[in-house]
Amino acid sequence: MPAATDSRPPALFVGLFPDGKALQAVEAHRAAWWWTRPAAKRQPRAHRLHLTLAHLGPRDDSAIDGLRGALQSVRMEPFDLHLDRAEVWTRNGVAVLRPAPSEALARLHRRIAAALGLAASAGWQPHLTLARDAWESAAPPVDPPIAWPVREFVLVRSWLPPHPAWHEVLLRCPLDGP
Repeated sequence: MPAATDSRPPALFVGLFPDGKALQAVEAHRAAWWWTRPAAKRQPRAHRLHLTLAHLGPRDDSAIDGLRGALQSVRMEPFDLHLDRAEVWTRNGVAVLRPAPSEALARLHRRIAAALGLAASAGWQPHLTLARDAWESAAPPVDPPIAWPVREFVLVRSWLPPHPAWHEVLLRCPLDGP
C-alpha cells in the first residue's frame, strides 16, 4: 500500500472489470480510434479499465468492513454485456465504450445501491472510459459488439496522485445466484 502523503483517503468504487478476452477486444478497438494528441496521453492503462456501478468517494479504512459485509449480501446471476457504442461525450471530452441496454446490468446497479443504502442513480450511464481530453477524437464503429461475460463485481480503492495511480481490489463478489 502506498504511503499517504496527504490526509484525504483514496476513493472507493464498486465496479466491473472486463475479463482477458473482453479486455483484449476493448484494447484492439481503442487502438483503432483516431486520437487527438492530448487524448493519446490521457488513456488509462488496460488494467484500470472498468465500468463503475457505484462511486463511494473518499473513505477511510474504518468504513471498509461495513461495505464488504453489505456487498457480500448482493445476489445476482451471471450475465453478458455487449459493448456496442463508442462515443466522445461533448460535455467533458471523455471517450467511452457503452454497453447495449441491459436489464441485468441495471438490476445489479440497483441491488448494489440498495445494499449500500444509496439511491440508484436515474442518470447513471454505464461506460468504460477509454481516454480523457478526447474532444476531437473519432471512433470506429463497434462491429461486432464486444462480448463481456460478467461473473463478478469488485470493491476497489482507487489510488490517484500524489500516489502512483492504481486500483486495489478489496473484495471480489462472484455472481452465483438469483
